Amino acid sequence: MTRATVRSILLSLAVLAVLATSAGAVTSDELVVKSCTELLAIAEGYQQDVKTVDVMLASAIDAGDLERIKTYRLKKNAIKKQLNAVLKAIEIKGCSSR
Repeated sequence: MTRATVRSILLSLAVLAVLATSAGAVTSDELVVKSCTELLAIAEGYQQDVKTVDVMLASAIDAGDLERIKTYRLKKNAIKKQLNAVLKAIEIKGCSSR
């Protein structure tokens, strides 16, 4: 196994772990009942998820793997939608980051 293959496998597993622990799609209305502390933690988690998927996407682009590129772009868009819902809930509640 080449070093690039091992790296690709490890990064894929990292993304799967991140996505497995991410909360399901929720709306801002459902999130408003959460405390500001919870919302800020959720937003921070989604921001980390976006960074992780960005790394995976860059790896797929470097490898020229069109299927993985498509997959990671879809995952990134899904996470960004979730992050935007949380950010909207934070705005509605008037929470501020610390």
